[in-house]
Amino acid sequence: MGVAGGIGLGVRAEDTNASLPAAAAVEKSDVKAQYELGRKYANGQGGDRDYVKAVGYLRQAADQGYPDAEVLLGSLYGQGRGVPRDVATAVAWYRKAADQGNALAEYAMGNFYSTGRGVTNDVARAIQWWQKAANQDEVGAEAALGQIFLTPAAPYGTNFLNFPEAIKWLTKAANHGSADAMNNLGVAYAYGFGAERDFHQAAKWYRAAALKGNSKAQNNLGELYYYGRGFDRDLEQAYVWFKLSADAGDTFGRKNLDNLKNFSKITPKQVAKAEKKLAEIQKQIRAK
Repeated sequence: MGVAGGIGLGVRAEDTNASLPAAAAVEKSDVKAQYELGRKYANGQGGDRDYVKAVGYLRQAADQGYPDAEVLLGSLYGQGRGVPRDVATAVAWYRKAADQGNALAEYAMGNFYSTGRGVTNDVARAIQWWQKAANQDEVGAEAALGQIFLTPAAPYGTNFLNFPEAIKWLTKAANHGSADAMNNLGVAYAYGFGAERDFHQAAKWYRAAALKGNSKAQNNLGELYYYGRGFDRDLEQAYVWFKLSADAGDTFGRKNLDNLKNFSKITPKQVAKAEKKLAEIQKQIRAK
């Protein structure tokens, strides 16, 4: 089974139509203007990306306790943009925002503790931070909780497995649009983790994630077609989803595609038909 993973520590890009202040108009006490200007330079709005300037303005706002500025400043330290990369300082800024109840910062703190970056690896503390963020509908935290409750975490083994909680959080995250959660929910249904084994439900969630470009879900859906789980065996459909997964760099997708082409009884005629189906699916993915 392919379980979606990968936890990022960067701040998600935000779209805005807000009127941004000119640098000369920003006063020392105007934390929102300082933050907006720092965000402008960090995101390159108007082609003005300048991480050094972003750090300067964000620090002014962060020093006055503005949580959004603390989060973005932490992200820049974590990525080494505008300042030397310094994970410990990144953690410190995220923690300041998290202590004020900022959901994105709480999610990031969970990520730090789950990976041991800048702090001691501690999954129990990671879960505590993720739960705080998830209770504010932070989709990344919902997905992270679902995954940690679904699969063993090194070096803790099965200590945190809790399939009912996994289903609960994965469903919330999937309904909030998380492709990773959709894939993991498909895994839960495919293997009967916390729910009755149901290949139709597994296929539903794999497909939803696969159409969002999730390579693990594409491979997993391909396996359902290859083995005929939930519907009749269909090597053409298996080819389509394995090829998408392989093209996205997924190791399992590449191995399954090679196996399908080299050792299974797929014919050149079937491959040609599958390539036409593949082109249609690629259009759907690009349209999303």
